[in-house]
Amino acid sequence: MTDAIDRFLADVPEGLVSQRGRLFDLGLAWVNHPVGRGGLGAAPGRQLDVVRRIQDRGIAITTQASGGGVTLSGPTMATHGSEEICERLLRRAFTGEDSWCQLFSEPGAGSDMAALGCRAERDGDEWIVNGQKVWTTNAHLSNRAMLIARTDPDAPKHRGITYFGIDLESPGVEVRPLRQMTGQAEFSEVYLTDVRVPDADRIGDIGDGWRVSMTTLSNER
Repeated sequence: MTDAIDRFLADVPEGLVSQRGRLFDLGLAWVNHPVGRGGLGAAPGRQLDVVRRIQDRGIAITTQASGGGVTLSGPTMATHGSEEICERLLRRAFTGEDSWCQLFSEPGAGSDMAALGCRAERDGDEWIVNGQKVWTTNAHLSNRAMLIARTDPDAPKHRGITYFGIDLESPGVEVRPLRQMTGQAEFSEVYLTDVRVPDADRIGDIGDGWRVSMTTLSNER
């Protein structure tokens, strides 16, 4: 790992996206992730070594990024995602080329996340998603979202859920900011009407969304 940090410091590119991309390529994005998924298979605590070495050189970059790409969707994809989805989306989540939000909470589910009503029905190589999410942080600033939806209404509620990494620019997605007393709109409602999501954007197995979402929430905590 020391060698990888030395290589980064010997040739630091200009621009935040390029810098973060090089960190990913060297396995310094999440050092505890597997090789090829932004890591080196090291202990999680070794990430602090990366941060300290970079900061000691006066470089204004850390491995802690803004948004949910680094802290939530990235670790979830690296743990449960297919090789294809990791190849396509994982690096972009770390560099910030994609900005992620979290579509878990629903108006009618309360604190029981497994009681969600958002549905996804299989249609060939796609899923058709309908539902509403609420209290989504920075949805209006995001182009990707971690979504859980019910894909088997006949299964026990914790078993009929599937996890997707959806494109918020897809037709049928409507983001409505919620204005707070401060005048700001940090949270949003998100409406999904006949949104077509490729099965390639599924993270984890069909019906295993509860377990996948626990990885996201563990990283959030």
